[in-house]
Amino acid sequence: MKQMTIALAAALGLAAAALAENVKLPEPRKTGGMPLMEALAKRATSRRTAGEAPTPQQLSDLLWAANGVTRPDGKRTAPSAMDKREIEIAVLTRDGLFTWDPVANELVETPACVDLSAELRGASALLVYHYNKAIQDREAALADCGFVGQNVYLFCASEGWKTVFLGTVDRVTLAVALGRGEDEILFAQRIGVK
Repeated sequence: MKQMTIALAAALGLAAAALAENVKLPEPRKTGGMPLMEALAKRATSRRTAGEAPTPQQLSDLLWAANGVTRPDGKRTAPSAMDKREIEIAVLTRDGLFTWDPVANELVETPACVDLSAELRGASALLVYHYNKAIQDREAALADCGFVGQNVYLFCASEGWKTVFLGTVDRVTLAVALGRGEDEILFAQRIGVK
């Protein structure tokens, strides 16, 4: 019954996604910021991630730092095993749930068929890391996800924001909301914008 409910919700989510509109983000700022060694020294975990809603520019900069495209050949800010680029990022804000297209630098609205407010917990944003298991195995994806999470930690340190990497998330609810398999949801990371 649980599998049938998840499959039905996923199908409804996919149908709603077809009607969703893309939100083109501004070009990410790729200069400035804190020197790397200083960002490493200031990198910290904080569970107090309540904060202002991120602006489109802040989301663009954050997502590009996480796993953005850096070169014409599609290489990213985070490495991936055999250059599979399987890590995908969903973004939950007070405005809704989105999936991020790193090539187009667009947010694609993903109408949530479940209440995700408990996952956001007042944070500025929640990044949900999932992977495409058709192109990569789970073990490699877990390692690749760690690279993305560290990029986010360093970006947040540079910006003076708060962040926490979450190993425990409601994978069933997130899988239903994203139309993915429960095993495809890897981790999440809450962000607090100052």
